[in-house]
Amino acid sequence: MNVLGKKSGWRWSLVFPGFVLIASVALQGMSFFHEPPRSRDAHLEQSVPFSIPGWSGRDLPVGANEFISKVAEKTLNYDEVVYREYRRGSMFFTVYVAYWGAGKMPAQLVASHTPDRCWTENGWRCLDMKFRQSFVLDGQAVQPAEWRLFEPPNGGKSIFVLFWHLVKGRVYDYGERFNSIPDPILWCKDAVKQAFIGSQEQYFIRVASSEPPEKIWSDAGFVEVMRGLGRLGLVVQQTNRIP
Repeated sequence: MNVLGKKSGWRWSLVFPGFVLIASVALQGMSFFHEPPRSRDAHLEQSVPFSIPGWSGRDLPVGANEFISKVAEKTLNYDEVVYREYRRGSMFFTVYVAYWGAGKMPAQLVASHTPDRCWTENGWRCLDMKFRQSFVLDGQAVQPAEWRLFEPPNGGKSIFVLFWHLVKGRVYDYGERFNSIPDPILWCKDAVKQAFIGSQEQYFIRVASSEPPEKIWSDAGFVEVMRGLGRLGLVVQQTNRIP
């Protein structure tokens, strides 16, 4: 399925800069950050288990090589990141978690780096998508996930993807759309909010797998990883949608 036609993409590429300009003028003279950046002590390594039942784990670089990894780190400006792969025979899944402490990174900039944008810019093609998908972990609701099916550039086996963006414990609302280009209205709304309250603590969590996530959700090893992610805020505590 072609999720974003060339004509639509061209139109948004013209409209979006206009919204950015309006937001920039409206925010002129206002500070993005209202407090010095602060973050938790390193905690992702402990939150995402390396060894799980029935799977072999290994750490992956964020980029394909050292140079790309450094560029990604500079662009994303995260405080901490973990990227791990788990394999069992021909099956695998990966977990990517990036963390930003309060005052570190505007939410609208983090929200612009999703698989919808970054993967498609690197030649991946989205075959299917679902929005705000519900899952349950140990009897507790998991925050709504963005669900995608991507085909790699070389035409190999398709990859299933779930991703979440948590802002101060609440799931970011991307709207029910493919976000290769940020929603201009949401972007401006976030920019104004950023100007008044500053940036808040954030996590971006991505789980990619060779199998449909619904198929491996009950696997003991997968559950152990999801429990660790649940402790980062993935499990619903109260109302978790940003108004």
